[in-house]
Amino acid sequence: MRGDRLRVLWLRGPSGVGKSSVGWEMFTQLSRMGVKTMQCLILSGYVDTPAEVREYTELLPDAAFTLCRLRAEPAELKRRFIDRGWRPDLADEAVAEAETLDRSDIKDMCVETDGTTVSEVARIIREQVGGWPRATPAVQPSGLAAGPLAAPVGAAPTSAPVPVLWLCGATAVGKSTVGYEVYSQVVRAGVPAAYVDLKQIGALRPAADDDPGRHHLKAHNLAAIWAGHREAGARFLVVSGDADRDETVRSYANVLPGAAALTVCRLHAGPAALAERVAQRGGGHGPAIPGDGIKGLDADGLHRIAEQAAREAAELELAGAGDMRVDTDGRSVHDVTGQIRALIGGQLGPSSPPFP
Repeated sequence: MRGDRLRVLWLRGPSGVGKSSVGWEMFTQLSRMGVKTMQCLILSGYVDTPAEVREYTELLPDAAFTLCRLRAEPAELKRRFIDRGWRPDLADEAVAEAETLDRSDIKDMCVETDGTTVSEVARIIREQVGGWPRATPAVQPSGLAAGPLAAPVGAAPTSAPVPVLWLCGATAVGKSTVGYEVYSQVVRAGVPAAYVDLKQIGALRPAADDDPGRHHLKAHNLAAIWAGHREAGARFLVVSGDADRDETVRSYANVLPGAAALTVCRLHAGPAALAERVAQRGGGHGPAIPGDGIKGLDADGLHRIAEQAAREAAELELAGAGDMRVDTDGRSVHDVTGQIRALIGGQLGPSSPPFP
């Protein structure tokens, strides 16, 4: 690396404490300040032992990690978890995770989040860590020594190829929801699988002049992520994200190692259904999505997003995008997933695992 070492801020804590929300807020603040993304990396995720942390840090021996623990009292953590509206039955498990972390010392700093807004937590973290990511002496996480790179990241696997199912469609059509349900059903059927939401692997601001849609970046990130999953034994890949042109799809297919066939399934919905789903997301319903530009918008903003989504759907319909089309109007996620299973079951090829 040239110049200063890459500074990595790792936000840790139990499910529901706000890791993704705070991480996205810090990303947004730094972007507004003009901080070049290559100067720093914000990472959020849960690990609970030094050995698990080393599995990550050893892959980036030239980086300077700072581990920041986000903490909330049990009652507040449980409230936040339930308010998310997703899997409230796991709230007690999140509290147990927090209690485990309270007994550990895997951190460089800890920030209490009770009674504090997301923006304030982000500001506190930057102040405590010394104006991060300002140039500072490189620091390794407490008691964690960096080691050699275990394997080339993004290296092409040598095992047999596997199928890839790509869910695309207009804004708010349900790409992520349906994609994750397909992935879940495949896993429940006993097939090792991976799921990737392209929006979550292309958070770069500002975008490169020659890659305004960040498709080149996301394609190469997807290739690296898939290589890791493939090495771990995954036999099926489900992707959700935009696929507005054939060239876009090819840019991903060309860098995906070990993919037998890329099948693009376009989800479609009419203007009324899209408007209803945009309104639901605006009101905070559904799983929390870091960087969701719809949540919290006023009525005018939601109306603009709904009109944009309707235009996107019409353009994709006119272009006949995708290898198959599935209408989602008035249908449940399970119903849509069932149709996809029926449509794609015979398209995976004789060398591919059966679609459950």
